[in-house]
Formats: sequence, C-alpha cells, structure tokens
Amino acid sequence: MEKTVMLALAVLLLHEGAPLMTPAQNGGRGPDPHGYDVLIRRCAEHETSDLQSPRQFEFMEKLEWSWGSETRAVIETAEGRADRIVSFNDQPLAADQQAKQRQRLLKLLNNSKAARSEIAAQHDEAERRLKMIRNLPDAFFMEYSGAEPDGRLRFDFQPNPEFAPYNRETQVYKGMRGSLWIDAAAERIVGVKGVLFKDVSFGWGILGKLHKGGRYEVAQTEIRPGVWRITTLNLDLKGRVLFSSLRILRRESSSAFAATAHDLSYRDALLRLLNDPPSPPAVPVTTPTAAGQPVRSHSQVSGSTVSHRTAHAH
Repeated sequence: MEKTVMLALAVLLLHEGAPLMTPAQNGGRGPDPHGYDVLIRRCAEHETSDLQSPRQFEFMEKLEWSWGSETRAVIETAEGRADRIVSFNDQPLAADQQAKQRQRLLKLLNNSKAARSEIAAQHDEAERRLKMIRNLPDAFFMEYSGAEPDGRLRFDFQPNPEFAPYNRETQVYKGMRGSLWIDAAAERIVGVKGVLFKDVSFGWGILGKLHKGGRYEVAQTEIRPGVWRITTLNLDLKGRVLFSSLRILRRESSSAFAATAHDLSYRDALLRLLNDPPSPPAVPVTTPTAAGQPVRSHSQVSGSTVSHRTAHAH
C-alpha cells in the first residue's frame, strides 16, 4: 500500500512529463486566445510517447532520506532496468555492503523467477503511469500565469471538480494544486511545484490517507538534444496507511547520463554491474531545490558535453 500511495504522488510527478495537467481548460473562462490548450496537449503527447517507447541510458541516481543517502549505478535495457548501490552517504561501500550487492545481483542472474518478478514490477509501474497520464486532461484546470525572463511559460493548476477518480492513483489528483513550467519551443514540461491543499483518502479512508500540507517538486532536463528525463524529484508527505503512520521525505536526483546499446539485454546489464561496478561519482550527486533547479544544463553524455541554456524555476 505504501508503494501505491507514493506512486500516486510520485507518478503524478515522476512522469509529470506527462504534463501534468490538462489540455488547459483555462479555468472554465472560455476559449484560449493564445493556443495554450494545444501546447499543453502536445506536451502530453510527447511525454506519453516517451513512456511507450523509452530510450535506454545508464546513469547515477542519488536517493536522500532524513537518515542518509545512497547512490545507485543504473543501466536501462529494453527488458528493464538493473541497478547497484555504489555509495552510502557519499562514501564507498564497506566490504560487507559490497558483498550484499553482489548477492542481490547473483540472485537476479541465477533465479529466473526473481528476475521476472523484478521486471514485472517495473512494467506494472510503467502501466500505472500511463493510466494516470491519460486521466490528466480531465483531472485539472490550468491557467496561464505569464512568461519567465528565460522564456519559460508558467501555468497554475487546480483540480477539476467534475473529475471523478476511478482508482487509488487518480484519487490523489483531487487534492493537488501548484504551478508548472513549459519550454514552449521544445514542447516539454520542465518544472513542477505543488502542494496537497486538502487530505486525500484511499478506500474511504480505511486503506489510508495523505494529509494536507504535503509538498512535491520535479524538474525535467534535456539530457541530449530532443531527449528529456526527470532529473529531480522531491517529496515531503505525511499520512497513514491502514493503522500505521506514513512519512515520505525523499529527494531524488539523476545525472551522468550515457546512452546504452539498443541490443543490451537485462542479463548483460546485471553482469556488467556485477563484474565491473562503476566507481562512486568523484563529486557527490546533489539535488537542487526547485527554486534553483537547472532545467537545461551542461550535461556530460557519453564522454562529450552537450551545452544548453540554463533556466531556473522560481
């Protein structure tokens, strides 16, 4: 249940690339004179297309909690993603920690049932994201708020009161509002900040509840010309799952993207992580705040630097 509740939020924002919002219904104030409805819908189409036909990369992923952090080396394949923890709290793993990582990878290599279960869970998550994305056009009203100095367009969003959620994932939409930023030239969402402005219950409050006041922020970056990925996801949420309290304080950032071979198999990725584990990054991966999140940056990809303009969400 905790995973489902977190996914309901994270997915909203994890793939908020799937434009979070709506084909911009302009707050019910009549036709959109600027054509923003069309722009937002095109953003949604790009994100949905990326989810259905994703490009594979290897990269470093840092997860931070209140008690510490871990950095993972991730390798994506057409079958699924493989990963290995390479540092805790920005320090290399001790011998016993390395042994645990090896045991986990060996289990996935030698136990086909475990590998199938791992991949199936990844595919299920992708399907949930798609389902949520398809509901976004109906779930929110959006209002144009102006252009930032760097040219990004800002929109404020709020729930559509007529939207009727049909599952736990989409129920969370009823309590979300905030702002998002769009790169109009690229037709991509580049940043989102929002808040839960009211409690959101699951299963009539029996299964769980997320309390109002929770916050989330997401940034998406162009890691290669025309290729966009979520590079920052921050969640600060409180609630309840069944009879247990729930606290999600998580900061996630991804960097050092490099394309992988299109024919790389999941097993090959596991073997690479097992036999030739990447070294921890020389400079620890950091998670910027949304107020200073670079939307386009100088990205190291496959040993070459791809330069882009830098934008910041305010």
